[in-house]
Amino acid sequence: MPRLTLDVFEEYPYFLIGICSSDSDYRLCWSLNRALGLAMKMEKPVEVMRRKGEASMHSLYTFVSDYEYVKYRLVENKTVNGFVLPEVAKADYLLIIDKSEGIDADEILRKMKNVRQVLLAFLVDISTLKTKQNILLTA
Repeated sequence: MPRLTLDVFEEYPYFLIGICSSDSDYRLCWSLNRALGLAMKMEKPVEVMRRKGEASMHSLYTFVSDYEYVKYRLVENKTVNGFVLPEVAKADYLLIIDKSEGIDADEILRKMKNVRQVLLAFLVDISTLKTKQNILLTA
């Protein structure tokens, strides 16, 4: 009997932008709303479980664009108890943007770098992350 192998190709339908900022989450959200023309609002915090059974709570802001049908999510990556994505430990916040034909990640990065509260903004390659399933907690 011949052997069959299955190659699984995972596609991630969003952009992930890491943000370094020393400001509070609500202040950063307000600044990003103004710079990007969004209206993100605070949602229920995201709970991330650790291996030792400990949980960490991370603030979450979301906005769904009626015009582009794109969902924007700003989640706090760092807390005292842990990270949402430990592989991106240098990022204080993560901006998750559902991919769409009309979204240009480079243009969003350019606009974000002009925001005073953003010290650094960078695109994260999702395929290299081990804990990428934590992003699904914000969906």
